[in-house]
Amino acid sequence: MKKNLSDYIVALVVILCSLVLLGALTYALSGRHGKSSDRTLEIDYPDVTGIKLHSQVRYAGADAGTVTNIRLLTFAEREAAETEEQKKNAVRVTITLLKDVPPIPSDVRASLAAETLLSEKFVALSAGTPTAPKLANGAILQGHSGGGLDGLFEAVGPLAESLPHLLATAEDLLKSMNPLLTKTGDAVDSVKVAVNDIGPRASKLLDGLKVTSDSADVAVKRLDKMIADADGPLKGDLEELKTSMVKIQGTLNSANLLLTHTDKNLDARLQELAVVFQNLKVVSTHAKAVTQALGEKPSRLIFSGKPQKLTSEEEILRSNKPVPAVKP
Repeated sequence: MKKNLSDYIVALVVILCSLVLLGALTYALSGRHGKSSDRTLEIDYPDVTGIKLHSQVRYAGADAGTVTNIRLLTFAEREAAETEEQKKNAVRVTITLLKDVPPIPSDVRASLAAETLLSEKFVALSAGTPTAPKLANGAILQGHSGGGLDGLFEAVGPLAESLPHLLATAEDLLKSMNPLLTKTGDAVDSVKVAVNDIGPRASKLLDGLKVTSDSADVAVKRLDKMIADADGPLKGDLEELKTSMVKIQGTLNSANLLLTHTDKNLDARLQELAVVFQNLKVVSTHAKAVTQALGEKPSRLIFSGKPQKLTSEEEILRSNKPVPAVKP
């Protein structure tokens, strides 16, 4: 069977189109950009896990270039670094910027980031400030490996390591709180008893002073009448007795005023002390609930959970013994 020329032409066109599409796909996946310039920056990192040749570079979140070279720093270069942070660097990444990227400020921050856990990492450049001096071509920047989700995981790492110690501390605190709650409850009850006991006694003493003062007034009035009817030496003795009674009456009045003022101050101070102990009893009981929750589930420091129903203040204050901090 004789084939037409058109069949060969169609087959050739299909092959050429396939090659063009394959080349375009390869170019797109490589991350290369047609608008690349000769402007480069070098960034030193302690770790560049996830970064490779042709990885994307973003300036303030926008596409700004690609990674064109990655090399390890020599020990001589690391030892020659000026600061302790720079001595921790192990890799130097060279990035090539696009032509339309404006001059980069010198206070820019270079980090590694990723949009999601599964997406590829890229070099992230912050916007910097417009008034800062601009970086020269080929300038070297200090990079920061932690960024985005990586930074979060690095921050959670030390916290996770400290959780066992925190748990042990919480258990010790729980054990030490039971005697504290018991003593706090006893102190509140003692203050209440003292207030109730001192109040009636002070009132009785005030009543006694008032009665004595009234008796002194009556005695002075009687002496006045006796002095008016008396004569001779007896009158002089009665006048001296009156003088003494007047002094006693003044002393009783002063004592009455002093005790009244002291009773009011003492009652107020005892009431304030009772309030302080009541607040301490409530706070220590609720603190027990917090430490118990952290001891049982340390993850509450990071992830929130279902709120617990705490024992009300009224129930805590009514009880003479330690009560559960959390209602079942």
